[in-house]
Amino acid sequence: MAEINIALECFGSILTLILLGSLLLHGDRSNPSTRLFVGMLLVNLVSLWADAWAWYWNGTEYVVWNWLGNFLQYLSGYVLLFLYCQYLLVRASLWTTCPWIRRSVSALCLLGIGLTVLTQFTGLFYTITPEHLCLRGEGFWLSQAIGLAALALVGGVMGLHRKGQAREERELLPAYVLLPMGILAAELLWTEITLLGIGATLTLVLVFVNVQLQRDRRLRAQDKELAEKKIAIMLSQIQPHFLYNILGSIEWLCETNPQKAQEATDELARFLRGNMDSLQSTRVIPASRELEHVRCYLNLERIRFGAHLRVEYAIETSDFFLPALSLQPLVENAVRHGVTKREEGGTIWISARETEESYQVTIRDDGVGFDPVRVRGDGREHVGIENVRSRLAAQCGGTLCIASQEGVGTVAQVRIPKTGDTQGKESFDADHRGG
Repeated sequence: MAEINIALECFGSILTLILLGSLLLHGDRSNPSTRLFVGMLLVNLVSLWADAWAWYWNGTEYVVWNWLGNFLQYLSGYVLLFLYCQYLLVRASLWTTCPWIRRSVSALCLLGIGLTVLTQFTGLFYTITPEHLCLRGEGFWLSQAIGLAALALVGGVMGLHRKGQAREERELLPAYVLLPMGILAAELLWTEITLLGIGATLTLVLVFVNVQLQRDRRLRAQDKELAEKKIAIMLSQIQPHFLYNILGSIEWLCETNPQKAQEATDELARFLRGNMDSLQSTRVIPASRELEHVRCYLNLERIRFGAHLRVEYAIETSDFFLPALSLQPLVENAVRHGVTKREEGGTIWISARETEESYQVTIRDDGVGFDPVRVRGDGREHVGIENVRSRLAAQCGGTLCIASQEGVGTVAQVRIPKTGDTQGKESFDADHRGG
């Protein structure tokens, strides 16, 4: 039987190490539940190795090693019990709100630890015979009863507070509590094979899998919410009054200059197609594509404003990557809140250049400008600009700086560090290879 028990404990150790590695690599270690789970896995490893160690030396003349393995196995078992009960109560938001259950669980686990120490002198839980074999003591049942009592308390309290728990937690509550209780009960009846170590490991696997499934569901829900927000933001770029004005201009051109009307219709189609394509772009895109979209937008605006809107380009490089629709809101601001607010109109300068450390896109206008201090405190939500700023930072480590002076104009500068651009290129290439 020793070989079977050692094999079971080794198998449990492998599972535990896999879970531990996954949490350390991908878990949120700032989360109290994650830290508790890491602690449980570490203590479970000690318990499994201690039990395997005890079985390895059981029946040999190395009594000290046998004694040490059993002692550590029992001690770590009660520490694991305490951490597991705390974990369940933290997940159910009951650890701090129900101090009596916290004190009860702590008292039971301390009782188990105390009786384990006492066992070394009385043989209460186990005893080592003159033949160097470890056998269960007359009070072995008490070692299991302590665990059953702690789990029953936790399960009962969580059952009474089911309404405050997530649906997934309510559904898996019986498994969280009844599975380890069943293992403890089976340990009383099955004397040859140790089920406690592998049973505790399988319980932790169950909890871990459920936590990951919940995390995936939350991430999918967040992705859906972000996608909906992104669509709303993108669609907000197609302002209804902008479309109405452009369509009105095209209608007028149909009567006065049909050839120009056709060109304007093609331009509008390209503009709308560019916006719709951006809805599907979760990664960065080539700057050349974004600049072409900006050019298309400005061509449409020039149809409306004619000589009142002048545009000059100085594109020295476009061989870098940035988030989709990160330049259009800046150009649109320059048009709507800058040059077209002046009676005589104005000019927008768009430049892109490369430095040793970064790529820089500058959008400058000689419009009416504004007072940055007053704008920041005007109580309005500048969603478009903040969205650009946050996406630049998140997707390619970029920054957006805006400077303005009333009566002089506004300068908006996008800076993409070359390290961020490299990451963006890799993600873009990966997406297109996958497609």
